[in-house]
Amino acid sequence: MNYKAFLETRGYTFKRNLGEGTYGKVVSAYCKDRRRKVAIKVIDKEEVSSNYLEKFLPREMKIIRTLRHPNIVKTYDIFGLNSTKVYVVMELCGKGNLLRYINHHGALSEPLSCRLFTQLCKAIKYLHKKYVAHRDLKCENLLLDRHYNLKVCDFGFSKRLMYRHGNMVLSETYCGSWSYAAPEVLRGLPYNPKLSDVWSMGVVLYVFIYALMPLIPMRRSPRGMICCFLCKRLFRMMLPYTSTSLKRKKTLG
Repeated sequence: MNYKAFLETRGYTFKRNLGEGTYGKVVSAYCKDRRRKVAIKVIDKEEVSSNYLEKFLPREMKIIRTLRHPNIVKTYDIFGLNSTKVYVVMELCGKGNLLRYINHHGALSEPLSCRLFTQLCKAIKYLHKKYVAHRDLKCENLLLDRHYNLKVCDFGFSKRLMYRHGNMVLSETYCGSWSYAAPEVLRGLPYNPKLSDVWSMGVVLYVFIYALMPLIPMRRSPRGMICCFLCKRLFRMMLPYTSTSLKRKKTLG
């Protein structure tokens, strides 16, 4: 039985393919019980590595079951864990991912960048408070719902934060996308996954307001300087105390 026919037996009518990734495909379907369209991630165990099956997939399934936040994609159901295909039923975000949106519409306006980045901050603050690091933040993993609210998705590389003798246990799995990765990740050094998430958030903000990756040479160009100014301005809008705090640190130090 193919996956479309199997979904029908579970009360989901296949609609269309939404995309494919390293570890499976995502399709849209109509859920008869919920009377709404949903997104379903289909993971074929025969097409992924044993390392993913043994390490990353079980970790992802455990984490996404526990997450409840308005800026994180809802997981409605998980089934097929003991079969050849795993199905993860999630809320459907009709406006697609932010990379596609920016490629089509160009750089985001300041007000929209501020609103979406604030929502991202709230989502990551929630994750970190629950001792979860995402470790693969990028515009492709940030979705927009029909009201243009940001939703964090794809927890394939996420992990629970652990502490030993009061200190965080550093990560040594070098995952995620290199263009969003912190320097220590690129250098293959043990890294703090929370700080790595924050670095990736900074890259995301740059892409929001400039529609390009923050290449180092751009910092010295006039356009790069403008973007740097806009980033600072947005941070001040979202965190009114930031500039005061920085001045205080300069005075003390």
